[in-house]
Amino acid sequence: MWQRVWIWNRTLKKGQTYCLRWHDETGRIRTETVGPDRKLAERLRTRREEELNSGRLRGIRKVSYATFQQEEVEAMKGRLAESSRESLERTLESFGEVCKVKWLADVTPAMVEGFFSERIRCVSLATANKYLRTLKASLSRAVRRGYLERNPASDVKQVREPENELRVLTPQEVGKLLSACRSVRWKALIALAVATGMRLNEMLALLWDDVDFETGTVWVRNRPGHLTKSRRNRILALVPAVCEILRRVRRNGEFVFHTQAGRRWRNNMQRGFGAIVKRAGIPRCTLHDLRRTFISHLAMAGVNEAVVKELAGHASISTTLRYYTRIMPQALRSAQAKLPFDGVLLDISDTYHGPHGEEEKETAGVVTLVPAAG
Repeated sequence: MWQRVWIWNRTLKKGQTYCLRWHDETGRIRTETVGPDRKLAERLRTRREEELNSGRLRGIRKVSYATFQQEEVEAMKGRLAESSRESLERTLESFGEVCKVKWLADVTPAMVEGFFSERIRCVSLATANKYLRTLKASLSRAVRRGYLERNPASDVKQVREPENELRVLTPQEVGKLLSACRSVRWKALIALAVATGMRLNEMLALLWDDVDFETGTVWVRNRPGHLTKSRRNRILALVPAVCEILRRVRRNGEFVFHTQAGRRWRNNMQRGFGAIVKRAGIPRCTLHDLRRTFISHLAMAGVNEAVVKELAGHASISTTLRYYTRIMPQALRSAQAKLPFDGVLLDISDTYHGPHGEEEKETAGVVTLVPAAG
């Protein structure tokens, strides 16, 4: 017997909405909220009926959004880098506040679209896209746990971001930054960033045990409570000047970069760096631009991209190659210079010759064709 899914029209304070209803394998009525789009509800009804009669449509476990939010953040501890877990927590909290959703199963594509639009208005486009990616991944995990039949965010597309100009500091600008530092701690952080390309979180998690002054090396590695972005350990060389600056950093606990109380340095990093940039009198840059400067200068020096990938700790070579195409205009010009048109393009006269030998002449802005002599 063919089992049916029917459309239920509900009137709420925010307006009319459509829901799908059907009986599951136990005979219980299941409800899925679709939103205000009648045509979308009809398309989903057809799909749900096919899934229901093929045995693919399972009864979903009803769970509140607050319960899922708490469970999801807890479940991802240790599976995501700390910064990614914090981003997940912010995303789920923001989605709950914006959409006022009570039950996880009530989340609709329209809700996700509305949340994404709100984020675009409030934050940068890159940050809004990051919110959407994080929400999509979280709701996919909800599907795997049996809380949702389908990810309501799966069809919501990111907005293409305009490519920003790559900010690469010159050696002179780096020197001005170091001169503008009012503490050895800041000077060591900036020097380490431009000389090793370490990410900010990697430097803030750095322990004195990771620094070997005798061999002039530093380890970037995973440990409980801190995961590298690529999940890979790597070892980097320290030039003598950076070793000397690090030796002058006051030790108070296990972290190289610490607060006065000896705890890991965390707060007001960008604000503090912004003040140094202002005192240095150089164009605006961010802490992450120091890492970009490291990678870019390696590329401009002709270092093989595979070596740069390992030094930078990139998970994919495609990330490294983007630097090569964006900061090496000379290499691009050299490639274009191989085109076989130079001789043709240089042999251009100022007079146009028509098919019958006539010449084109311009007088007072008027172009006329003059028959060829003879």
